[in-house]
Amino acid sequence: RVAMSPWRAPARLGWAWVLLAACALAFLPAADGVAPAFVASRGVAFPNIPTKLIGPSYATLRVQLDSPGVVYYLATPQDDAGAVTDPLDDGPHVAVTDASTNERRAAPLPEEVRDGAVAFINATDADASNDANDTSAFGYAALVAGALDVPVADTIYTVNLTNLNPQNSNHVWVVTESLNGTLQRGVALLPFYTKKLPPAFAEIVGAGETKTQTPFIKTGPTSMTLVSLLLEPGVVYLSVQPSHDQAPSSAQVKGKCESFEDMTCFKPFPSSNVAYKVPVGCPVFNLTQATSYAAYAVVEGLGLQFHTFGDAPLSETPFVWHFITPDAVVPRGAVSVGTVTSAGFTISVTSSKNGIARYVVVRAGSSASPELTSPSFEEVLHGTGYGGETPLEAGFITVDGVNGNVTGSDAETGSLDAASGSVTIASLTTQTEYDVFVVFTDRGSFYLTALLGSVVNVLDPEFEATRAEAAAPRNVNATVLSVLGVVTT
Repeated sequence: RVAMSPWRAPARLGWAWVLLAACALAFLPAADGVAPAFVASRGVAFPNIPTKLIGPSYATLRVQLDSPGVVYYLATPQDDAGAVTDPLDDGPHVAVTDASTNERRAAPLPEEVRDGAVAFINATDADASNDANDTSAFGYAALVAGALDVPVADTIYTVNLTNLNPQNSNHVWVVTESLNGTLQRGVALLPFYTKKLPPAFAEIVGAGETKTQTPFIKTGPTSMTLVSLLLEPGVVYLSVQPSHDQAPSSAQVKGKCESFEDMTCFKPFPSSNVAYKVPVGCPVFNLTQATSYAAYAVVEGLGLQFHTFGDAPLSETPFVWHFITPDAVVPRGAVSVGTVTSAGFTISVTSSKNGIARYVVVRAGSSASPELTSPSFEEVLHGTGYGGETPLEAGFITVDGVNGNVTGSDAETGSLDAASGSVTIASLTTQTEYDVFVVFTDRGSFYLTALLGSVVNVLDPEFEATRAEAAAPRNVNATVLSVLGVVTT
């Protein structure tokens, strides 16, 4: 007889044979009649659903087996059975039941998970003794069910579970099966809450059933206000900064508000405001006129409605508005008449700001009491004389100058002759006495043209910037300037 010695790997191959053997084992199926088992790796047990991979209605399931096989999964909705008051938490307390008797079971059968359908009872609470008073079976189905192939052992595989119970409790049941069809005897349960979203914004219903979607902002020369109406209780945070500064994150907006930094505001939105649909204003003051800003707002839920999951939910990214504070400085001006002829004269104006001078020419009134026949500034703006009288001449003079592009404090101290313009009237009657009335307005939105690229009709007295974040109506000097008793030659 020839003695047989054990076979040994050639020394020159060394660990290569060992690694090859290990890889081969990874592809070996479980023994007949044995289902693959979930394993733990580096202190992490499988199956699992990491919190960071949970969304509002989805989650990622991760599995790892000790041998190749198939992982079946099935998700069922759950509810806290009234343990926590939650206006959005109106689902049933779903209990897994026997398909034929509706009696509660602790878990679905492995075959039910594999088949992707399980019976539920729509219970009103967690008490099984009063199930007879509950409604009929909730259904024989699942939120989501499927199979995940695991061709290699000791390797992590993932699947994204969608259409889960949104912003609420879910149960995911998991079972394995070998490549030869042996089903695992037990079912693993992974309970978790899908991510709670921050409160959503609602519409404000005004007179005539007009609806305005919130949030929106209102701007003034030195202030702005954020108006919000939430569907759930929460907190609104607002931070305003120069438009060219780096945009903050949601956490930074909240942090600035809680540190009471300048140009910030935060307001709680209580349940009473939700119930009665009362909006909340969050104001910021001490802004500078005619200056470009950016406003960042975030909303945070209370976090109490999910008693076993996570922190209070904060907006992932801030709401953003870019706006320019209006220039509230009215133009100052002067008017004079010269070059009088038999058919008319020249009206000359100067102003501290570029803009428009509106004028009307009427027959001379009472020199003893000119105020009784002087039109108001609204009448001059609309091209009429006193009491709506039709003037002999009316129009506008474009007032322009290289030093007239000023706003805010610069306009307050600007020269009275920074801008000028004139018009010649040549259709009047000879040797007749006339009165001239003038009102000054600025261009209002000239800086919007430069900063926002807006198309602005500076000759339209009714113009207001249509962009809500940059509304800049004209400033009108309510003082009516006049030259009285001009007599043609």
